Amino acid sequence: MNNPSILPANLKVLRARFPSVYNRIMDISSKAPVSFQYQDREGSCTLLTKRRGETFLTYGSGSREELLRRWMDGLELAKESLYAISGFGDGSHVQHFLDHSSGGTHFIVAEEDPALLRETLSRFDCSSLLANERFMLGVGEPDENFFRDIQTAALSEIQEINMVIFSPLHSLNEAYYDRVRNELVRQYLVVRPMMEVNLRTAPIIQGNTFENLPIMAPSPDVSEIGDGMKDIPFILVGAGPSLDESIDFLKSVQDKSIIVCSNSPLRKLLNNGIKPHLVFTADPQEPTLAGFKGVDVAGLTLACPFSAYPEIVRLFDGRILSWCTFNPIVDLVKKYMAKPPGSPIMEKGTVSGCVLDLSRLLGSKKVLFVGQDLCIRDDGRYYTDDSAYSDYGGHYSSISQGHRLPGNTQELVLVEGRLFVYLKTFEQFIGEQSGVEYRNLARTGARIRGAPYMNYQDAMAWIGQTSSVVFEEKILALLKNQTSTPFLEDIFRPCREHIRKIFEKSFKAAWNTEKLPEKYSDLNYSENKAIIQLLTDANEINKTIDKNKDFWSVLFEGKTKGEVIRYRRLARDIDFPNKNWAAVQRNKEYFWAISEGCHWLLQEMDRKIFHPETSAV
Repeated sequence: MNNPSILPANLKVLRARFPSVYNRIMDISSKAPVSFQYQDREGSCTLLTKRRGETFLTYGSGSREELLRRWMDGLELAKESLYAISGFGDGSHVQHFLDHSSGGTHFIVAEEDPALLRETLSRFDCSSLLANERFMLGVGEPDENFFRDIQTAALSEIQEINMVIFSPLHSLNEAYYDRVRNELVRQYLVVRPMMEVNLRTAPIIQGNTFENLPIMAPSPDVSEIGDGMKDIPFILVGAGPSLDESIDFLKSVQDKSIIVCSNSPLRKLLNNGIKPHLVFTADPQEPTLAGFKGVDVAGLTLACPFSAYPEIVRLFDGRILSWCTFNPIVDLVKKYMAKPPGSPIMEKGTVSGCVLDLSRLLGSKKVLFVGQDLCIRDDGRYYTDDSAYSDYGGHYSSISQGHRLPGNTQELVLVEGRLFVYLKTFEQFIGEQSGVEYRNLARTGARIRGAPYMNYQDAMAWIGQTSSVVFEEKILALLKNQTSTPFLEDIFRPCREHIRKIFEKSFKAAWNTEKLPEKYSDLNYSENKAIIQLLTDANEINKTIDKNKDFWSVLFEGKTKGEVIRYRRLARDIDFPNKNWAAVQRNKEYFWAISEGCHWLLQEMDRKIFHPETSAV
């Protein structure tokens, strides 16, 4: 359903950039704003505030320009920052903030009332504001969707996170804007580490994916297990210290439940005669291999993304279930094999989050946390006594800083920063599910909201008399019916050719720009033939990139992503009186970024797909 009152230019950007905002506006239908109204006269629209039965000019009766100038002059903004601005109003103060803040200042405008936003967007063309990459927008309840777009800002070197108060709007509901500010900080602390990891590991993820394809291309997707397991209790095993006292319980229920663990607790389980039904790994880097060393993985089934560390994948050759949250390389392979896209699994910094999301995919009605302490014990214990961490004393920690939060059986426990992110990830996930019972067996652990603590005796009764045989049989059937690996060169040859063209054109344009004499920066050279030609070349390169969005996704999601982020930081400070000169200089940085990404990707394809025999394993 469209809202015909929103100006088409605004509607186009709103749908594309802020779909959750658009949906919230649609949800209120024709409801009027609570505290505002517009006074529409011929040639003008003036925003009025309603309070106690009276109305007055929201932006005052004096000079609008002077009001905004004084407001902006009173702000002390960090060069690299993330702010929440109180209220959208008629958009004028937001536009002023954008125009008079630095290129490193990112901001999210928090508007409590979707109806006011609708009324404003129906009167004023705010499309250029809405489209600006530094601008973000949230409306209504300040939940995760509200802050969805702060991931972009999380890639910058943020120096300050705070609220920018615009009093004419802020004063109407200070409590709401205080909530926005607090939630902004919390969301950023959760998102920032994950985005940093995403950026740092992007080339590793693509390299691993290419290397794993010969083994994993025909692997069954985790969704193929189906939802026929919903009545079998699902046990998520972590490597917290409480696992040591949970072994007897796990032995007694291993045939009555689906036991799933990551690499960290695997050794402890196997050394005590407990064979997990699935072992999860998600980290693409070498350290995760430590959890698989010194253990016999014969007969075990691995669940992992295509980007898992290749040596681990080779250990489980033929016994792998896969998922694909977002990997354009895998999308090309699935499409070629006429398979549906891979199942997205939550990957929020902890492999236990992936395991938890599998329980959702299976439709599990009962989920039990075992060994998920999510805290540092009073004696400093961080992990179980039998894992790769204990080999070098890493199962103890000297960390004393962190959050003091309620425990399952203790008043307060120490939750350091990384575990705090995991805790909030679990709580958010649990809060979004319905019809599922969650329980927590970690006696010494942190309290997980929505998963009350349960002792062993009660947990035994809660598990009941179910059987995991049907799950085991389903896994064996899926592995037995795998197809063969397709000829990978046929899949990636068109992609490689497209990337090669982009590389040649972007490298040439960047090099030609480097050769321009400095004198061309003068205003009288703005229409110089060489500069105009480079602007034309830029359009042609963009057309080449846009010809195939799938191939562009493959290119961008590797080394190119980091290069483009660096380009954006450089480009925002490039400005000259000669605007054409400024444009070609910004383009130059972009084309160097694209060239770097293309060169890396072409080498990776040649080494692992087209000429793997020349690459040492």
